[in-house]
Amino acid sequence: MRIVLAAALAILAGPVFADQVANLLAGAIKECRGCDLQGANFKKADLTGTDLSGANLTDATFHRAKLRGAILTGVTATRANFNLADLTQARMAEGDFSRAMFYGAQMSGADLSATNLTETLMQTARLTSAKLTGAVLDRAVMRDVIANNADFRNSSLAQTNLNGAHLGRSLFDGAIITYAGFIKAKASKASFVDAKISLTDFYGANLRRARFAGATLTGNRFTTAATKGVDFNKANMSRNFMANGRLKN
Repeated sequence: MRIVLAAALAILAGPVFADQVANLLAGAIKECRGCDLQGANFKKADLTGTDLSGANLTDATFHRAKLRGAILTGVTATRANFNLADLTQARMAEGDFSRAMFYGAQMSGADLSATNLTETLMQTARLTSAKLTGAVLDRAVMRDVIANNADFRNSSLAQTNLNGAHLGRSLFDGAIITYAGFIKAKASKASFVDAKISLTDFYGANLRRARFAGATLTGNRFTTAATKGVDFNKANMSRNFMANGRLKN
């Protein structure tokens, strides 16, 4: 009986799903809150300003889609494809985007506060002035992202790859950063105040005038990094390799 009921519900849900996707693609509707859009294909679709808050976007495709100002608050978008999508000023707070792809995506000004971005692929994405306070970025690949003036305060960056990233004036205050990569990152005037940073590689990074006051720095590598104007004396230091290659306890 249960199998028959499940099959009947699936048959009834099919047309509803198709209609929702078709209407969104056609621009007939601009709101689909809490909709089940798992696996839907929105490649190159214009969803500017569309409200998909709380929707299930698992495995959905938004490749090259226009999502400027879209509302994606609280969505579940595990493994979704946002490669090359325009998410400028999109509202994406408190969503689950774990293992999603954002390669080359435009995300300037987007709100990703308290969002799960675990194991996301974000190479070369543009996150200028994006808000990522309290976000989980563990094992995310963010090589060469442009994230100047971005807000990473109180975020989690465990094994996060930010090698070559542009992070000028970005805020990492209170963040927990461990086993992360900032190799040759451009982070002048970035702030790491009260952050807990351990076993992280800043080799060759530009850290000129970055702030580490109150930060706890343990077992990190700053070899060949540009550290002019950085006052490490205001940080709690233990077993770090400094710019000159010497170990400082």
